[in-house]
Amino acid sequence: MSSKILMPALSPTMTEGTINKWLVKIGDNVKAGDIIAEIETDKATMEVEAVDEGKITHLLKENPNLQVPVNSIIAIIDGKESDFLEDNLITKEIVKDEKESINNEHSKLNEKNETKNDVFIDKSNTKSKASPLVKKIAKDQMIDLNKINGSGPDGRIIKRDIESKSSSETPSEQKINQDFIVPSMMRKVIAKRTTEAKQQIPHFYLTIDSNVDKLIDLRNKINENNSVKISFNDLIVKALGLAMKKNPNTNAYWQDNKIYQLKDIDVSIAVAIDEGLITPVIKAINSKGLNEVSLEIRELAKLAKTNSLAPKQYTGGSITVSNLGMFGISEFAAIISPPQSSILAVGKIIKKPIVLNDSVKIGHTLKSTLSADHRVLDGAVAGKLLKDFNDIIEDPFEIWMNSNDMEVI
Repeated sequence: MSSKILMPALSPTMTEGTINKWLVKIGDNVKAGDIIAEIETDKATMEVEAVDEGKITHLLKENPNLQVPVNSIIAIIDGKESDFLEDNLITKEIVKDEKESINNEHSKLNEKNETKNDVFIDKSNTKSKASPLVKKIAKDQMIDLNKINGSGPDGRIIKRDIESKSSSETPSEQKINQDFIVPSMMRKVIAKRTTEAKQQIPHFYLTIDSNVDKLIDLRNKINENNSVKISFNDLIVKALGLAMKKNPNTNAYWQDNKIYQLKDIDVSIAVAIDEGLITPVIKAINSKGLNEVSLEIRELAKLAKTNSLAPKQYTGGSITVSNLGMFGISEFAAIISPPQSSILAVGKIIKKPIVLNDSVKIGHTLKSTLSADHRVLDGAVAGKLLKDFNDIIEDPFEIWMNSNDMEVI
């Protein structure tokens, strides 16, 4: 009896996947649990196991441009040709559509190139009215000399005429030097989900400016004696977890016209990788000390950059921290990652004059912007969360008090 291997749902948000590499070939004998393929999902590259014992008789061809829907057949063990052909019609249509899409893109580019090349064929009367230099400039800038009235002697086209024509052209008339790139599975999913997020989630934004002089002092004191070197991002993530503990109604998300309240506080961390962005999750952050949080962030970031995260390591949570301070970004607003209900965008620490007790001094400030889902959070609720976060990082002794895995400072 044949056994069908389907495209698995390797994460709650996965609707389709791409076969990156088969680790078996037709004719190979496998047993349940054997790794047979690498599948690219919306989050990472994952391994797929055989579900039964037998001989591989059919494999869907590797294709980096083919997005296979979840639960479509990708392989058959001990099967017949009819099994694959009859049950895999939907996948065959996907292959057809993908090929047609790519061919259409190539055709459009070829048509543009052919049109552009036609424009620059010298007509008989034009050759004698332009110098070789002018002709070269016209060719390089893709300008039709037949459409230019020369201002030189006997209507001769001179360099100034070319420059005048070039500056007066619209962008669509000017040279287009481009090609299209077939995006990765992750990039396609990011494009789809961010578009849906902006269209379907009623975002609103709150920004707060924090004095982080004491946060800097705390970090310096910790790192003098602590075995784990703590980053500002570690402190921010821990502070956000503490602020959410004070505001449990913010630990929720919207899905299927319902608000789901979470018990554990799980905070996602935005990590940039070559293919795009992934958000591994620090689970139950308030049960962990600062050292543990710091080490876990490092480990998750390392796994993310090597596409080695397991689904449980990047699913869950109601909020994400996105920090662009290391790139010199002072302030920005981020897009919520559904089904989460908020995301905190953190900029760089800036040294500037600040007012304290009616006097001006030089201090360090940090701007943080909370993007919130108005279906779940109202302005006052989100504002209270951001205020509590601000109070914690401005007077961060609470962070140290809630970290029982650190050396005495």
